[in-house]
Amino acid sequence: MLAPAPAVAAGRPPAPRLRPLPALDLLRLLPADADTIFYWEQPQRGMALLAVGAAAEGRFRGEGRLRAAARWWQRVRLEGLPLRLPVAVGGLAFAPRPRRERIWRPFADALWWVPCLLLVRSPEGSCALLFDADDADLERLLSLRPCPDRPPAFRADPTDDAFAEGVATALSALCSGAAEKVVLARRLRLRSDGPFHPPPVLARLRTRYPECTVFALARGGRWFLGATPETLLSACGRRVRADCLAGSAPRGRTPEEDDRLAAALLADAKERHEHALVVEAAREALAPLCRRLRLPPGPTVRRLANIQHLHTPVEGELADATHLLQVAERLHPTPAVAGHPREAALSLIARLEGFDRGWYAGAVGWLDGDGGGELAVAIRSAIVGEGQAVLYAGCGITARSDPRREDEESLLKLRPMLEALGAT
Repeated sequence: MLAPAPAVAAGRPPAPRLRPLPALDLLRLLPADADTIFYWEQPQRGMALLAVGAAAEGRFRGEGRLRAAARWWQRVRLEGLPLRLPVAVGGLAFAPRPRRERIWRPFADALWWVPCLLLVRSPEGSCALLFDADDADLERLLSLRPCPDRPPAFRADPTDDAFAEGVATALSALCSGAAEKVVLARRLRLRSDGPFHPPPVLARLRTRYPECTVFALARGGRWFLGATPETLLSACGRRVRADCLAGSAPRGRTPEEDDRLAAALLADAKERHEHALVVEAAREALAPLCRRLRLPPGPTVRRLANIQHLHTPVEGELADATHLLQVAERLHPTPAVAGHPREAALSLIARLEGFDRGWYAGAVGWLDGDGGGELAVAIRSAIVGEGQAVLYAGCGITARSDPRREDEESLLKLRPMLEALGAT
């Protein structure tokens, strides 16, 4: 439909044209065969984005990738639009690497682009932004028929899962003082026997997890998709918010059991300690940038369909105009996905996991023309391509961790993508 941009497109993209739209289910318009696609939906908030093609693109490597991306955005930012309208999309990997594993190679350490065509649905209304597209491109997209629900059969290939051994080694390292907490991920590889159509998978995720952010990015024949409960950072004007989500328990089979599990989670010293590390890291990251911060006196329990978490929002007012990506650089990776202290935890992850996380536990999101936007932590996710799906889940390990409980928790976190792919 729309040709992708080259690896790095210099200068500003064409000035966009704004077209009003009726209320649409943007998921029904998701192309199955385009190379560069971004989809984002928050069902409970009534917000969705669909971006197709790339009119301008920036790829960024190394430790300074977020600073470089913020500078790129300052060069390409567009004039003449409502400042807080989404106009660029993308994300970043969990950590930079000199060379990515094969399935992740179309995804850079960080990648942001202004789409050729962007559709936006919100409670305030719906519109299309045509950057490097014309009315005929928009009409072709609007006339697309939904992809048939013909999911390939996925079968597990657990031969490369060394999670249990990694937890045992991590416990030994933590007890010797190597770190206070490390978040270890496990991956589950599924083999498929047919072409992959993402819309039915995303439809199952939004139906089952309406309180989450459902996302999908297509690059180079791969789809990275998921339903994440965690927002890394959102900013609107000078207002900024980080959502701290750490500490987990299963859901109960009855309301009474559910309440008992939630109460036990709130009283669990290990889970509360894990959560406190994440909250303190957010406070330390935001405090130097903000006039004031607001934190509740303690966490609450956030309940999802299959799991419940401790949750604390950290909100502030920025003292100066600071780009979302510059703030994110201070936050990412949080103790919820890496550990504490950060550098010691990252060293343990590199030594113990033995695989490339890619964009799992990185961040995906959108930027507006005013330096704001929203980034979601890319967990409860999978990458699909080349006849396989690779699913990821992570658990926070401390010296007080029970290996059996961590194994059960990781399997619980794999369930959303397994169910959505029809692999259970």
